[in-house]
Amino acid sequence: MVHAFKILHQSQPSILEDAVKRFYVFSLVAVVLLGFTAIASAKDIGVAWVGKSGMANRVNAGLEKGLADKGINIEFSKEMGSTDELGPLFAKWSSEKDGIVLLRSNGAKWLGKNPPSIPTFIGGCNNPVVLGTVKNMDAPGGNITGVTYFIDPDYMLPIFQALLPDMNSIALIVDANNPSAGVDMQSTKAACGKNGITYNEVKVTSKDEAAQKIGELSGKVSAIILGTQALLMDATAELVAAAGNTPVLAYNKKSVSEGALAGFAADDNKLGMMLADIVVDVVINGKPIGSIPVAVDPEPGLYLNEGAAEKFGITIPEELMESIKLVK
Repeated sequence: MVHAFKILHQSQPSILEDAVKRFYVFSLVAVVLLGFTAIASAKDIGVAWVGKSGMANRVNAGLEKGLADKGINIEFSKEMGSTDELGPLFAKWSSEKDGIVLLRSNGAKWLGKNPPSIPTFIGGCNNPVVLGTVKNMDAPGGNITGVTYFIDPDYMLPIFQALLPDMNSIALIVDANNPSAGVDMQSTKAACGKNGITYNEVKVTSKDEAAQKIGELSGKVSAIILGTQALLMDATAELVAAAGNTPVLAYNKKSVSEGALAGFAADDNKLGMMLADIVVDVVINGKPIGSIPVAVDPEPGLYLNEGAAEKFGITIPEELMESIKLVK
C-alpha cells in the first residue's frame, strides 16, 4: 500500500501537467470560438444625411457614442448632394446592411415616398407624421422608427404666454424651401387655436426677405416666432433688430443665444444616444421595428436670453424658475 502511495505521489506532477495543458488548450479553443462568434454576430448599418447640418452632426455624435462596443459596424455617407442620391444608396445598402440610419427632415420626407425594405431609423428631423414618414409616432409600423426633435407648440405656447401675459397674436416665420416648415406651420396653427392666440404665418426664402417681413410686422403682433430652419437661426441677430420692440421667440436654442427672448430645444446629443438604444433593440435584440415608438426628448430645454428679458421687463414666473436656463 505504501508502495502504491509512493507511485501515485511520484506521478502527480505528470497528471497536473496534463491537466494544465488540457486547460490551456480548452481556453484557447474557447477564445477562438468566441472570436468567430463575435465576428459572425457583428451587424452592419449605414448612416447618411443630405446637406450640411450641425444638428445631424450632433445627433450622429450621440449615436456613435451609444453604439460603441455594441458589435455594430458603421458605414457613413455624410452631407450628400441631394435626395436624388438616396435611391442608389438605399438599393446598395439594403442588400448589404442590417439597418440604415437616415438623418434630417429632407431624408425623413424622402422615406415617406420611398418605404425601405430593411429596418431604417430617422433622427435630426421634425415631426415625422406631418412629414409623411410614418402614420403614428406611437406605433409607426412598417420598417421605420427613430427619434425627432419635434416639440409640440401646444406645450410651448402656454409657457411663452407665461413670460408674455399679453401675448394674444403671433407671426410664425418659416423658410419656405425647408421640409420642416410645413410641420411648424401646421402644429403652430393648431396650438394657437387651442390657446386663443391669433395666428399669422410668413414664408420666406432669404434672410433679407425675412428681415423685411418682420420689420413690417413689428408692432402689429404680440410676438414673432422663428421656425426650426437654419436660414432663420443663422440670421437671428438681424431678425431681432428688424423686430424692434416686438419680442422674438424661437423653436430652437441657437436663436436665443443670438438675441431672441426665449426658445425651446431638444438635446440633439441625447436624442442620438436614444437613437442608438433603438438601433440596438432592433438590429441586435431583434425587436420588431414597427412596434417601437418614435422618441422625443422627454425634457426639452427652455432657454431665456437675459439681455432680451431685461429689455422687455420680463419677470420669470415662479413655476418656471427651476426649469429655465439663462443665456447671456
